[in-house]
Amino acid sequence: MEEKTKIDIQGNYRVRGFNLGRDIYTSRQTPGTPFDKQTWQNQYQQNLNNKVQNDINALMQGLPSTISPTRENVTYYDNRMTLNMNFASSKYFEALAGVQIGDIIFGGRGVGQSSTVGPGQGGEATFSSSVNIQTNFLYLNFKLPEKSFTTRVGLQLFTSAQGRVVFIPGTGVNMTKDIRDWNMTLEGGWFVAKQNNLTDLDNNGFADRNYRGNNIYFYKVKTSFINNAKHELYSFYMDDTLKDVQDTTGVYGLVNRQSQMGQLFWHGLFNEFNFSDFTLVVHGIYNHGVLNALNPYRDSNGNEIFRKYDRYNIKGGFFDTQITYRFNESLTLNLIALGSTGRPGYEKDGTRSSLHGSGYQNLFPGYSVSNIAIDFTGGYALFSGGRDVSGLYEYGMYSDVVVAGPLVFTLGYYRLYGSKSPLLDNNRFYNSDNFYQTSAYFGQEYNLNIRWNAFRDMQILLRSGYFIPGDGLKAYLDTTNGSFLRELFVTAEHRF
Repeated sequence: MEEKTKIDIQGNYRVRGFNLGRDIYTSRQTPGTPFDKQTWQNQYQQNLNNKVQNDINALMQGLPSTISPTRENVTYYDNRMTLNMNFASSKYFEALAGVQIGDIIFGGRGVGQSSTVGPGQGGEATFSSSVNIQTNFLYLNFKLPEKSFTTRVGLQLFTSAQGRVVFIPGTGVNMTKDIRDWNMTLEGGWFVAKQNNLTDLDNNGFADRNYRGNNIYFYKVKTSFINNAKHELYSFYMDDTLKDVQDTTGVYGLVNRQSQMGQLFWHGLFNEFNFSDFTLVVHGIYNHGVLNALNPYRDSNGNEIFRKYDRYNIKGGFFDTQITYRFNESLTLNLIALGSTGRPGYEKDGTRSSLHGSGYQNLFPGYSVSNIAIDFTGGYALFSGGRDVSGLYEYGMYSDVVVAGPLVFTLGYYRLYGSKSPLLDNNRFYNSDNFYQTSAYFGQEYNLNIRWNAFRDMQILLRSGYFIPGDGLKAYLDTTNGSFLRELFVTAEHRF
């Protein structure tokens, strides 16, 4: 006899208020390629003269200034709702559909939207299109309770330990097997980050690209041989055959043109040790493989004259440590340090420094250390999870203080460094000709968070950060101005 389908609906509604301010760029605005200094100076001076003259003409006509201020102060509000619907037809089958409505800015459109109408779709890792209604999850869960085995097929969340290698929705297969006698869990699977094998460029009804895509394969072994220790051994393998070109632009034109193919591995070992008052986390990742990355021939001004791909042997690493000490039920102190090998920025030939030496390559990470420097949760982010973090490390401390049962304060202080100083060879503004020197010190940051569990299903969170840049960040971004970045936002979230 078939069981009746059971439907479980869960979700949350969130509304946020943002206030952001800065007088320094959050990303590089000048090209990272070689250039002729005199040609650049002449062109820059001519553009500057044109801007000044256009501004004078506008002011003489009573029009607003055409020169944007170097300081930014932004306040806006947005809201969104997530909805997860789980359908269980028997003890063997479950299906889940999860959608997100928003983010919708008060008085505006969805973030990044160029149109006010039309549906969107999910399925590609990193969700390249901003949509009003987005599919976050859509999968079938096949379970064998007698064998402690499950298989999940479809659009789902793929993760690694603490999100250091992978934390991304994608479409694929995830299999899990519990071995209870050994206190062990085995997990493995595959997902497609991007696939272009159905492209019909000449419209003749046949695919011009066959089996070309970006596929990720992985396994995990989770164990806990003793009560106070947890271990996880894992590997991720990326097989990328796509030559898609990604352009990054800034105020002064094309900053970087990136395209790469290859096969890369990430091998990680995560360990967590829990004692009565202490918790120690030790996590290491080894990254290796081969990349064929775009490195075109250029003329003396850095212009691309012939496209070619060079082969790079990748050997890099990532470390991650944290110590937590619980003074009592109301006070906890956390010391944290993490970083990667290599050098941040660009080489003299215009290629990314992470391709050389002991550079570290990202996959699809999603993690936060501090609220601004390394973060992906909203507001300003100097180095979000998806950006190149090769040769960067951050250390600091934060303390959780329980003021009352539902009210928690979190105070944090962090310092950001480069493993090596960024090179100045391709810098237009921050260079030795203008009497600036490079540095490995990127800056320091102060954080204050307040979490109030107002009700059982309602949480209010205030999250703030103030970042003071160092010379290393200015060398990395090629900017001579700026002294702060700050963010503050308040979130009210209702779960149902």
